[in-house]
Amino acid sequence: MANNHTFVICAYKESKFLDDTTSRLIGQTTPSRVIISTSTPNETISRVAQKYGLEVRINPLGGTSARDWNFAYAQAETDYVTLAHQDDVYEPSFAEKTLSALESCKDPVLAYTDYYEIRYAEADGEGVRTDSNRILRYKRLMLRTIARAPGNRWLRNRVLSLGYPMNCPGTTYVKRRFDSVDFIPNWHNSHDWEAAIRLAGECGDFLYIPDLLLGHRIYAASQTTNTIGSGIRRAEDFACFRRYWPEPIAKAILKQYVKAYDSNKL
Repeated sequence: MANNHTFVICAYKESKFLDDTTSRLIGQTTPSRVIISTSTPNETISRVAQKYGLEVRINPLGGTSARDWNFAYAQAETDYVTLAHQDDVYEPSFAEKTLSALESCKDPVLAYTDYYEIRYAEADGEGVRTDSNRILRYKRLMLRTIARAPGNRWLRNRVLSLGYPMNCPGTTYVKRRFDSVDFIPNWHNSHDWEAAIRLAGECGDFLYIPDLLLGHRIYAASQTTNTIGSGIRRAEDFACFRRYWPEPIAKAILKQYVKAYDSNKL
């Protein structure tokens, strides 16, 4: 099982959390391959790679997170691949429980875990763990709905038409089926939702692991926070809603959906 899975760490610029994230991936209860992928090579990435004996793959065509993800996905040579975020906390049994679900399924499309938040009110402060809030509860309701019939394409598309409940750094893709996911190259934030919409049309199961196996760090300099502030996320989310709805309805849903952005305010 260990040889069937790769964590590809999508490293960008200099993250103070990269060492911690890497050590957690190395220390999984079920070992996986670990690779660092980046379009911004620097001393921090080199130091962490050398410390843990990891290979760094350099993407010469960066510029957006989607381009970085496409490159990172291509680096894996295993059946399954998780595009690991450099800032997040992976619990020790993340790989074990994810791979157990995938290996037990006859025809998986992807797998995704539940998660908790770690909020940083100050740049150098201590993060505060939050296991449940209004947004997390709403997402779990959506995920449990899909889990009632994981192979039902109609059901999961109805859920995805109302928003994106998956936890992107906790999503594991089945590379043996999908050699490329083709994230939209010029997108910065919602390319994972758009990819999930396309994958929702494939035969097979969306597998939900309802354990809190990942901690998503929220802080002022994070990619998610930055794309919200710039308006990029709003535009990309609207494009995803338009996959399902006429423009007036998509606008009405987006108006309510953007209220969830407040969950990233510190």
